[in-house]
Amino acid sequence: MKITIDATNIKAGGGLTHLKNLLDNYPSNKTVVTIIGGDWLSLINDTKALKKLIFLNPFKNILYQEYFKRKTLPRILSECDIAFIPGGTFSSSKTPYVSMSQNMLVFEKKERNRFPISLNRFRYQILELLQVKSFKNSKGIIYISNYAKNFIENKYPYLKNKPSKVIYHGISDEFRQVPKLQKEIAKYSIEKPLKITYISIINYYKHQVNVIKAVKMLNKEGIPIILDLIGPIYEPMREKFERSLKGTESFITYKGKIPYEEISDCYKNTDIFLFASTCENMPNILVEAMSSGQPIISSNYGPMPEILRDAGVYMNPTDVFSIYENLKKLIYDTELRTDIANKAYEYSQEFSWEKASKETFEFLIEIAKQNKL
Repeated sequence: MKITIDATNIKAGGGLTHLKNLLDNYPSNKTVVTIIGGDWLSLINDTKALKKLIFLNPFKNILYQEYFKRKTLPRILSECDIAFIPGGTFSSSKTPYVSMSQNMLVFEKKERNRFPISLNRFRYQILELLQVKSFKNSKGIIYISNYAKNFIENKYPYLKNKPSKVIYHGISDEFRQVPKLQKEIAKYSIEKPLKITYISIINYYKHQVNVIKAVKMLNKEGIPIILDLIGPIYEPMREKFERSLKGTESFITYKGKIPYEEISDCYKNTDIFLFASTCENMPNILVEAMSSGQPIISSNYGPMPEILRDAGVYMNPTDVFSIYENLKKLIYDTELRTDIANKAYEYSQEFSWEKASKETFEFLIEIAKQNKL
């Protein structure tokens, strides 16, 4: 069995982390896996079952890249039993391949419309057309949450007949930490405040501005808390975000983008984790927080309840009072914090890269066999 993975569009971030962990945990040497992409593939560990085709030149210019995708890529993929396309918009009626859904902004018009009218919003509309075409011509689809599967199939009912599987992403052991003893709010002070942490890109659908407004309300009541906001910023959002931070220097800190190897310490060194996104496919950040043993206040938008279940307090990120009210509830209820932190840590054990890798390659092999019949 020969499997080829197209990683030409996956250069960094969560996509590369996903591929690296799938391949690092690949359980068998019986199937030859070839991965193609640029020099970033050197970050993926070498194994006996893995071959790398690293191309340096085709990806330095958009014209070369498009030529490569249309001419060279189909020829390479034609030599395998099944191709896996986890990050692109590849479409072919001749090459058997499995596609993957990773970005719900591509499909959720309501969430796209949170962005101002711009080329970026138009880009998501084009990507939806390309992604749907890719799904339609594929031999199978991998979804990373039931929420994504149901949303996309309800929007495009003909995809319900396409072989598919929901495979959750895994979680690295470096994030895992047994839940610590929760303290009453009376044990905190202005000198040693309770810390709330929110890790995510600063963007319209992440609702950091609403979170800041809610924390301002709590601060005015004299509750000893501080908020750390961590993540890169989507530049069109900068002015609005920085304006919302005025006057909060003593209790809100924006730390910007932090190196990935330092992120696990950010989870572990907080008292409450907050997640206010309204558009996710599978919220890896939420799972990382769960495994770090922290009490969590989360968005009530899908797929967060699917992942967190009853191990969190839920709020509506689009409603400042909802954030304020539920965060205050969590701050004052020590037993609740203890209960949900323990549940979240327990549930996080179900997410492993070993399991994700096994299920992914089993599905690819199954689709390849069906295609040969």
